[in-house]
Amino acid sequence: MLDKYERRSLEEIENRLTEEDPELARGLAEGTPRSVWRRISPLLVLAVVAMGLSTALLVLAEFGAALLAAALAGALLTFRIWRGRVR
Repeated sequence: MLDKYERRSLEEIENRLTEEDPELARGLAEGTPRSVWRRISPLLVLAVVAMGLSTALLVLAEFGAALLAAALAGALLTFRIWRGRVR
């Protein structure tokens, strides 16, 4: 059994979590975890596709296009990281 102080601390943590991420708090309360697909950023998917395209273009000896695709992937990943820090 938790004492009064510990229960109050847990209630404060629960309240802060509900304010900061209500979807996560609701999922934890209901016992349903977030879907893996909802956590994957579309920018990350685009970056992976761009890197795959870059690799395929390198194999085909299209160096300029491969460099452009790699730069696009780098820009997407950089924007994803920057956007995560701004939030």
